[in-house]
Amino acid sequence: MRVAIIGAGISGLSLAYYLQRQGVAYDLFEAGSEVGGNMRTLRKNGYTFELGPNTLQMNEELLQLVTELKLETELQPLTPRNNKRYVLYDGKLHPVPSSPKCFLANDLFSKEDKYRILQERKQPPAEVENETISDFFERRFGVKQMDYLAAPLISGLYGGDPRQLLVSKAHPELKALETAYGSVLEGMVQKKKRGVFQRAFSFRNGMSTLPQAIADKLISLHLDHKVEFITRIKGKYIISCAANGDHDNEEYDILVLALPAHQAAELIEFTYPGMSAALQNINYPPMAVVHTVYNRAEVGYPLQGFGALHPWEEQSFTSGSIWTSSLFDNRCRPHEVLITSYVGGTRFAEHARLDERSLLDQVHQELRETYQIKALAPVYQHLHLWPHALPQFDLYIEDAHHMAEVLEQDGLYISANWFAGVSVPDCVREAKAIATKINPRAVSRSIAE
Repeated sequence: MRVAIIGAGISGLSLAYYLQRQGVAYDLFEAGSEVGGNMRTLRKNGYTFELGPNTLQMNEELLQLVTELKLETELQPLTPRNNKRYVLYDGKLHPVPSSPKCFLANDLFSKEDKYRILQERKQPPAEVENETISDFFERRFGVKQMDYLAAPLISGLYGGDPRQLLVSKAHPELKALETAYGSVLEGMVQKKKRGVFQRAFSFRNGMSTLPQAIADKLISLHLDHKVEFITRIKGKYIISCAANGDHDNEEYDILVLALPAHQAAELIEFTYPGMSAALQNINYPPMAVVHTVYNRAEVGYPLQGFGALHPWEEQSFTSGSIWTSSLFDNRCRPHEVLITSYVGGTRFAEHARLDERSLLDQVHQELRETYQIKALAPVYQHLHLWPHALPQFDLYIEDAHHMAEVLEQDGLYISANWFAGVSVPDCVREAKAIATKINPRAVSRSIAE
């Protein structure tokens, strides 16, 4: 059995790693010269910028992978007391309640609203077809501010619209809490008691550490190999690949697409036109990532926390910022602060498409107002644009998900964030599950041992 994996982001890399450990022959093709996909760390002018995810949340599969790669000494937890999140409400930053005591003391809600929110534990579970994140919170909590507060925090991971993101697809864990405990609040309390919630972390040299460590272990990784065409003949996949001006055709039993939806759609347009059309319907709004550096003495706001999200009702230019230098002490110079801001997403895509100078200036002006910054100009600014940032788990993704499951019968598998979920732990978990589907004998051997 031979497996072709196309795309060396974290999903494709993880799958290749698990197949290699099981002794399954594979080839991992990457069109570019670097691995990692959107897990990309940039070091420039003495700064460390994350162009993709800034932190990871540990789960069982990710912990095992980090241990096997011997990366434990590279882990970098958040600096103490900096896990608190904030939300912009009525032009001011408010801490997101992290405990019942903080919730009762918070001034985001009236006494009547606090009472209604606490009654969530008495609301019976319900199955609502195509329920969005906004609808879910309105049904469970019945308070406008809860949608204003919680929906941006939940949907912020996608840069999406909580009125469109399906809660069952984008955040199935919320539905799972409702089903298992009859209440989201009760489920969160019980999970916290069991220590399920883990603190976020990064790596000392940035997020690129993980994909590069996996790549270093792989024996059949092919960089600068662009797959141009895929056909299927007599149950075999024929991969046409270009490298160094030459073209090769190779035959495989299993094909795994570890690509963004729009790139996968182009490759299978001839072989699976229906699936290709479904993939083209998946929305990827643009997102600009802006890193801004100031002298610490010129920043009036203390920046003691993780960062702040801006609900769309605030009509801010950015969708929020991460206070990077408060999380990790080696991302900029000791006398400076580094703020990572996000511009664009579903609702404000036009902001991300502005010319670079206008975009950077508007980010700076908003940061000045929000964080009481005296500086007329930043010490340094950097912009990276993702024209197709993250897939939106809305109604348009349903057909692609369904067809992906059906096509597994043809030996076509999907190992990508538009199927597994956009978080790195989700992608690693799904890659491990796909390796088991491809080689179920590995599970039998593990149980026997």
